[in-house]
Amino acid sequence: MSKKAITFVELLIVITIIAILFSITIVRLKPTFDNLELENFAKVLYYLTRYLQASSIRNAEIYYLKIDKEQGILQAFLKNKEEFQNIEGRFGKIYRVPSQVIISTEPSQAPGIYFYPDGSINKITITFENQNKKKVSLNIKGVAGEITIQ
Repeated sequence: MSKKAITFVELLIVITIIAILFSITIVRLKPTFDNLELENFAKVLYYLTRYLQASSIRNAEIYYLKIDKEQGILQAFLKNKEEFQNIEGRFGKIYRVPSQVIISTEPSQAPGIYFYPDGSINKITITFENQNKKKVSLNIKGVAGEITIQ
């Protein structure tokens, strides 16, 4: 009577094949994950700008979204008289742009976005581009206060 069993060598071969297939899959899916991360960040920024616009109208105060292109940081502030103070809660945190993403603004010298109590916002387009050359833009239409993602 013979026993059938898996030998250690056969098990190692199967594990090696699975590891090779897994590594090939991960390499091919990385651009997809990077693109999803970029799109998700743009949506978070969209909701942040809508929140700042609504808060500005509701509280009759000026809000400011600082854009630091060199460090890849965005942060919201409340303008109180001539100084800026941090916003409390989750919208006041520092938003870090995903790694390998380049920020550009039009106009290029714009350091940030002001949100006014009448609902208007200064006109700006913020573009995020990742290493896969995927671009996502947040367009803010100025006086009309319209915010869109492209």
